[in-house]
Amino acid sequence: MDVRARALRFWGWAVGAVAAVALAAALLLPYEAIGLRTEPERERAWLLTVWTAGVMAVLFGATARIGRRGVGFRDVLDAGSVHGAVDARRRAGGAGAGEMLDVWLVATGGILVGIYFAGWLLLG
Repeated sequence: MDVRARALRFWGWAVGAVAAVALAAALLLPYEAIGLRTEPERERAWLLTVWTAGVMAVLFGATARIGRRGVGFRDVLDAGSVHGAVDARRRAGGAGAGEMLDVWLVATGGILVGIYFAGWLLLG
């Protein structure tokens, strides 16, 4: 698969996930059960849900990215030295599907936060 197709697939899944989360938040929140009767209250609850989902996605993705950069105790033990562990990590190189999940989470969370701000501006 070429780079362009991978990029389109990446962003397509990110936008699709964002649309699903925003739509689910709008349709599945139990507004009556939590006492939200007026439209402005419901809009604020939806905005809060979208904001929270976006920030959580960014934080989880950033944590995964930061955690993957370092060399852990097990890496040093397996390689026999810190230098060996760093070299092994460098040789491992390429990003697999698991290594792109963190980037995808940050991108998806960023889009959700963008939707929050757009909704906040439009809904007042």
